[in-house]
Amino acid sequence: MRLRLLAWWEVQWQKFILLAQGPHAVFWLAFCAITDPIFFPIAPEIYLTALVLAHPARWKTYLATAIPFSVLGAGLGYLVGLLLFNQLGLPLINFYHLGEVFERTQALFQDKVFLTMVLIAFSLIPEKVVVLAAGFLGVSFPPFIVGFFVGRAVRISLVVYLTHRFGMQALALMKRYLIVFTLIILAIAVYYGMVHFHLLPSAVSLWTRPL
Repeated sequence: MRLRLLAWWEVQWQKFILLAQGPHAVFWLAFCAITDPIFFPIAPEIYLTALVLAHPARWKTYLATAIPFSVLGAGLGYLVGLLLFNQLGLPLINFYHLGEVFERTQALFQDKVFLTMVLIAFSLIPEKVVVLAAGFLGVSFPPFIVGFFVGRAVRISLVVYLTHRFGMQALALMKRYLIVFTLIILAIAVYYGMVHFHLLPSAVSLWTRPL
């Protein structure tokens, strides 16, 4: 799995290096950011890394582009799930063969919408599935969009900072520790899910339980 992931990374990296050197670099960043939560299969962070390496002085512009357009994309994806699920949402899910993931994702949205969206930003679960599920279920929009903003803003800011600060060394670190970091976040998400469904006691209840 690790080798396949790294091979995929290298292929996309070469493509985005070419785009980053073109005259419409910011446009393509906005396109990646707004379409990623709906249907685009590649996370904007890959292109963002190429941009910051190619033009380090413009990192603030890239940050100010990627975050709001990602949030806008999440809002549009929510509307697709809410209003056009059968026409657009379901075909997208079937196209990516994510039907089973979509069904399981619906269980995440009980009463912890904000926390779910924050955690999803750092997991292997495709955000587009979660966004469509949120709209399909009609979960409360404010915690959904704020949670998405917090998770995505932290993730994008971390990528931009590391790339700007350490350059190609940051890229090597991200490739080296991508799997480890993702597994840690998944472990946190699994623990949260088991606590939420009362399969495990929470850390707070264990700490406050009388001896």
